[in-house]
Amino acid sequence: MSEIYILGNGAMASAIAKGLEDTYKVVIVARDLKKASGLNLKVLSYDEFDMDNKNIILAFKPYALEEVAVKLKGKARWLISVLANTTFERLHCIDAQNYVKIMPNTAAEFKASTTAYLMEKDLFKDEILSLLNTFGKAISLQNEKEFDIAMVLSGCTPAFLALIAESLANAGVKNGLKNELSYELTRASFESFSALFNHAHPAIIKEKICSPAGVTIKGIEALEKRALRGAFFEAFNASLNK
Repeated sequence: MSEIYILGNGAMASAIAKGLEDTYKVVIVARDLKKASGLNLKVLSYDEFDMDNKNIILAFKPYALEEVAVKLKGKARWLISVLANTTFERLHCIDAQNYVKIMPNTAAEFKASTTAYLMEKDLFKDEILSLLNTFGKAISLQNEKEFDIAMVLSGCTPAFLALIAESLANAGVKNGLKNELSYELTRASFESFSALFNHAHPAIIKEKICSPAGVTIKGIEALEKRALRGAFFEAFNASLNK
């Protein structure tokens, strides 16, 4: 079983670790050993970690990159970075044979992440792709500009959709459904939409559901009056320009 070293122990690091732990031997490298021990994995401090010829995943906050880099010893075999808004040039402050930028989401815990990725070189490509596909679906990008845009879709979208799901379920409660039932129906509706989206463009799905003077088109009209599309464009740009 191959060893993977994850530097960091936050929400994303934890999700990736859980998605990998039944296929790889996962070791956490962290500053706060007590906090990291809650993952029930082997934990090392930066002082005792030598990354020479090891496979590592950076999953801490981007602002800490240079601070962490000075603590690391050796040259990594390959380095996968989950750090948002961090160029390959900045990643070179840590020595490695190959660098990969990825933006998964926390569904990695359930092996259902959408993971946009960009490799600096093809070195160890098959091995790296096998790892990325372990915790979801990996989607290749061509350059760093594409990566920055895709970062919002793959990384932020679950939070955007969570807000939609909560709003729909709350609306069901407002109109008389029990809370548990409203959330159950909302979850099932997301599953239904996923199946439809796998076979048709969203506009086609909408047109097929909206019958003349029907209940669905009235709801669509209300959403359009509230500029729902514009709200998502703004949210996307706000995240992109962070």
